[in-house]
Formats: sequence, C-alpha cells, structure tokens
Amino acid sequence: YCSLLFGGTAMSIAELPLPKDRPMDTVSLMPLLEGKGPSRDRLFHWRGNKLMAVRLGPYKAHFYTEGELDWNSPPLQKHDPPVLFHIEHDPSENYPIGSRDPNYETVVKAIQNLADEHLSGLSYGAPQMNICDKHDCLWKPDLPVPLSKPYNCCQDPCSSW
Repeated sequence: YCSLLFGGTAMSIAELPLPKDRPMDTVSLMPLLEGKGPSRDRLFHWRGNKLMAVRLGPYKAHFYTEGELDWNSPPLQKHDPPVLFHIEHDPSENYPIGSRDPNYETVVKAIQNLADEHLSGLSYGAPQMNICDKHDCLWKPDLPVPLSKPYNCCQDPCSSW
C-alpha cells in the first residue's frame, strides 16, 4: 500500500469524513488493520507519470515493466496485451498467466476497462516539485520525464553532492 493512504486512515481514526468537494486518492486502511479484510479490491501502480500496472482482486496486469530504478536495469517495456499474474497464487510474479487460460481475456478486459476509466478521470495539477532537488537528478532516463522537470537544475546526475 502507498503511503498516500495514510490520509484516509488518519481521517478514519479521527472520525472525520473525507472532503466531498474534490477527488481523493485515499481510503482508510482500518478494515485491514482491524482484520476485517482489504480496504479495496483495486490498486493502481504508478511510476513517475506512467501507469505501470493495475491490480483487481487477486489479479495484476502489467502494462509496462522494467528493472529497478538504477542506471543498469532493463529499459521500460510496453506490454500489449498486458502481462497478467494471479498474485495470491504467485506473489513473486514469476509465472504469468498465458492467453490460453480460460479467465485471461475476461480478466484482462476488466482490468483494461478499469485502467481506461481511471486514466480518463485524471486531471493533472501544477507540478509541486519545480525546485532544484539533487535527488530528482537521479531520475532514470528511459522513464517519461516527470512533470516536475528535474532536469532544470541537474547538470551531471552522477556527480558527487
């Protein structure tokens, strides 16, 4: 779970409602913490400005994959159709579900529809990181450039600080 979910959990603990005047990308983790089950059945996995994968129930579809965020990892790869995993049976995501599986098409279509709905409802705010932060200079070059434009202040990302 993302640390952004802390807001919904904190509001729940304080017994305060979430604001209704704007979309909020948060939920309370209290049901999970109280042993009553997961707080939601879907998660969107972002890296920078790219929707990399979507989880729906026990399934996770990767639209893009790549290695770790370092200079020597494999480049960003687009998958169409997405790579599908049943993460309750394969939590390490080592064995993709093949297109011959009887559930493959139904699950991929449901996840694709969910991703399309999620993307169509996004509105990007003004970048909040348009500052010269040396940590932003370590942005992996084959990822989409973040909206914060860290290259504005980065001369040599490998130089010592």
